[in-house]
Amino acid sequence: MITRRNLLKGGLVAAGAAAVSPYVNFSRVFAQTLVAQTPLPGSAIPQWLDPLPLLSLAGGPMETVVAGADEIELAMREFRSTVMPSTFVPATGTYAGTWVWGYRAGVTGTDPAGTYIGPVVVASRGTPTQIRWVNELPESPSDVVAYWAGTDQTLHWADPLNGGANHCAHEIVPGQPATGTCAAHYEGPVPTVPHLHGGEVPPVLDGGPDAWFTSDGNYHGHAYYSGLGGAANEAVYRYPNSQEAAPTWFHDHTLGVTRLGVYAGLAGAHPIIDPSLSLPTGLHPVGLQQGASGPVDFLIPLVLQDRSFDTNGQLLFDNAGINPEHPFWVPELVGDVIVVNGKVWPFLNVEPRRYRFLFINGSNARAYEMFFTNSVTKVNGPPIWQIATDGGYLDRPVRIDPGAPKGQMQRLLLQPGERADVIVDFSRSAGQTLILRNIGRHPFPNGTPPQASTVGRVLQVRVGPGPVSDASYDPASGIPLRPAMVRLVNPATGTLTVTAAKTRELTLNEIIGAGGPLELLVNNTKWDGLRADRSVRADFEPVTAGGVTEYFSELPAEGDTELWEIVNLTADAHPIHTHLTQCQ
Repeated sequence: MITRRNLLKGGLVAAGAAAVSPYVNFSRVFAQTLVAQTPLPGSAIPQWLDPLPLLSLAGGPMETVVAGADEIELAMREFRSTVMPSTFVPATGTYAGTWVWGYRAGVTGTDPAGTYIGPVVVASRGTPTQIRWVNELPESPSDVVAYWAGTDQTLHWADPLNGGANHCAHEIVPGQPATGTCAAHYEGPVPTVPHLHGGEVPPVLDGGPDAWFTSDGNYHGHAYYSGLGGAANEAVYRYPNSQEAAPTWFHDHTLGVTRLGVYAGLAGAHPIIDPSLSLPTGLHPVGLQQGASGPVDFLIPLVLQDRSFDTNGQLLFDNAGINPEHPFWVPELVGDVIVVNGKVWPFLNVEPRRYRFLFINGSNARAYEMFFTNSVTKVNGPPIWQIATDGGYLDRPVRIDPGAPKGQMQRLLLQPGERADVIVDFSRSAGQTLILRNIGRHPFPNGTPPQASTVGRVLQVRVGPGPVSDASYDPASGIPLRPAMVRLVNPATGTLTVTAAKTRELTLNEIIGAGGPLELLVNNTKWDGLRADRSVRADFEPVTAGGVTEYFSELPAEGDTELWEIVNLTADAHPIHTHLTQCQ
């Protein structure tokens, strides 16, 4: 089920269909008792005690893998990670890490690990990357209580034990509470499927919501695919990497439980670099460089997530359903703690010179509006220079300055799933302590502002004394980043510079229940492409895969240029991204 401000789970071309088939063993006993959790307020957790986890290439714990001709194996596993501050004392026992899920690059790693985020798989344009995704997640309720306590079987979801039949989703009565096993949490092998977010890939490699596979290998979604040699609990994907250099990333994408898999830690980065792209002097494909041939400073990932914790430092997921039909499902979740690169409120030591950062908003629903400010004087700055977006490099850097006049860009805005490649010059901040502030409201843009002392803070930056020589690329110079792209729209006038083969209008329509949102529909159409009375629209095309027929509303022809007008009829903002292609 699609929630407000969540990513459109099947792209805009289709939503997954529910396979109405005989359910397998829905009568199995759900006897597991989940551990009771006591919430720990974010205000009770100290800030700026531990360093930001960095790439392993820079001496940090975040696994860095340089892709080449050899296959890469990424195993999804449960392990512990030192998420909480080093001084944290749990309510019971000794803190030995927070139980999380993550992708491991073929190694067991330390226990507890320094971060659950990653790995960062650096790919090259024109060189395919083959990844063997292995599901080694638990086969029954485990220490990541946030996942199991958040499952809601009344949703349209993977439903492995019933052959994907979505038995409970078809049995719910509007306005009536679920009963029996439908009102119980899921207990069984974990379904998962990886999605390369922002990747231009063939459809079978997209990691669609119905392409899931379980940890025991006994259950698969009807759209499951694997290349040759994949075991029953694996999926082998060979990504072509034919697109422009871009900061793509990957995350769990399983139907109905994406919110839980990502929350538990299933997210990593897949930046695509273009060795043939002529970058300006001092700008390196994976960071900044001192002059034309000097040392390279690797870019610093900043994966932003909001989380909640219990008094033992374990992940806590709000599961008090707001509508009677769904006992545990909350339409959108925001936590009261900011976690960056898998560490609660970390700090970063820098020299007074330029640094390159890759922001990734990995939160479930929170939008961020960010800028730097001096923690003592409260003077805002330095400015942020954005050099690339989700799709790749801009023609020229764009200045984002909190001191800019009204009407100009003052804050870096990131909605869930979005990325931003930026450069920050700390040369005028020598000896200062800066705070990366967040004033993004929830719901965005007209909701509640974040609490300034907690989720209004993201990262502390400690700038060393100067001066320091710096021959890296200066975005303030205005030197172009790339040959100017061929624009489909005149940025000054907003008019098309090409002829659109077709114009499509798609509306976002929110369905409201007794306690709030129930689902978000595109053009008032359910996920299977049928009307509410189960009739088929004449203009929808049937497509059958894995024995399941879905009805597609949008079937663009490859090579066409189309104009899509997405009309938001809901109460707040929604990030939208298409699958299999990029927008300009």
